[in-house]
Amino acid sequence: MKKKKIAICICSVVILFLIFKKFTGKDEKTIFLTDEVKRGNIAQTVIATGTIRSNNRVEVGAQVSGRITKLNVVLGQEVKKGDLIATIDSMTQENDLEKAKSQLSSYEKQLESKKVNLEVKKSKYNRASNLYKVKSISQDDYETAKQEYADAKSGVSELEELIKQAKIEVKIAETDLSYTVITIDGVVVSIPISEGQTVNSMQSAPTIVQVADLKKMLIKPEISEGDITKLKKGQEVEFTILSLPEKVYKAKIDSIDPATTTLTDDEYEESASDTEAVYYYANVIVDNKDNNLRIGMTTTNTIKVAEAKDVITIPTTALYKKGNKYYVKTLGEKEEVEEKEVKIGINDDMNTEIKSGLKEGEKLILTEMKAGEVASRSTRPPRF
Repeated sequence: MKKKKIAICICSVVILFLIFKKFTGKDEKTIFLTDEVKRGNIAQTVIATGTIRSNNRVEVGAQVSGRITKLNVVLGQEVKKGDLIATIDSMTQENDLEKAKSQLSSYEKQLESKKVNLEVKKSKYNRASNLYKVKSISQDDYETAKQEYADAKSGVSELEELIKQAKIEVKIAETDLSYTVITIDGVVVSIPISEGQTVNSMQSAPTIVQVADLKKMLIKPEISEGDITKLKKGQEVEFTILSLPEKVYKAKIDSIDPATTTLTDDEYEESASDTEAVYYYANVIVDNKDNNLRIGMTTTNTIKVAEAKDVITIPTTALYKKGNKYYVKTLGEKEEVEEKEVKIGINDDMNTEIKSGLKEGEKLILTEMKAGEVASRSTRPPRF
């Protein structure tokens, strides 16, 4: 009885195996996932991280030495061109101005006297010249009158040159005392000095404040060496900032730095680094109407470097390469598979432009699999 049950079990297994073989054997059907070849628009972009700088920033200082007695601005204050920055106790410079004016006045008075003397010497020379012609005076008297007239003319010329120089000295002294006013409209972004501090203009022109025009900002996208040749002036740029990721700002490339540079506090230095990664900077100027863009912010920039409209595009995953050529597979009306060589154009993250080798309306094979594989995949629970 026990042997009979074993025999029945074996027969059952054989029958199940034959049934399974019939439906899943050598003639298992291939399933193709296809998509119709269509026309569309495609844009190739370069993604780059950048930083925000002020487009116009100036350092306002003083060519006058002295103690800062009062600062007239605070950090973040909006200022206008011509506003007074600070009051400086500059007695030395004021004294220099008075000395320059006094010297100029002295020279001018001396010139008046010299001109009177010149007229006297000129008159004496003319009279001596006439008398010498008729032999009424000696040659020595004539030569003396001539020399005195020449000396008088030379004295006037020398004083005229001294007066010119004195006027320049007065102008310089006046400039020194007026060099503490703001030169552009903007916002105070840095105050490196404080009240009571002494500044010395003899060593270098001391910076009192930094003022930036925040109505227009400068975006500095960092472009990799592999992408820099794709960029040019006038290309469209879209960027976002971390604090407002949903807002997309639009601008255009204004210029591209010609050499690799190091950017520090708005100062540029040519870089000669031997590191593996090489980057260049593009310059993008954008209006800051809502005042949301601030110095030092990070931007994510999408730069449109190429665009093609109304062209054949396919999913990039459908392409494969053999040697230096690209191919795709299409499905005919009778389910026949055909391999086709194609010429490609630009591409984005998902699609590639096809310049030749495919026609609109053809069935493009995206992927293929066996029926059993399809059934197996369909029974798997979704992954999240």
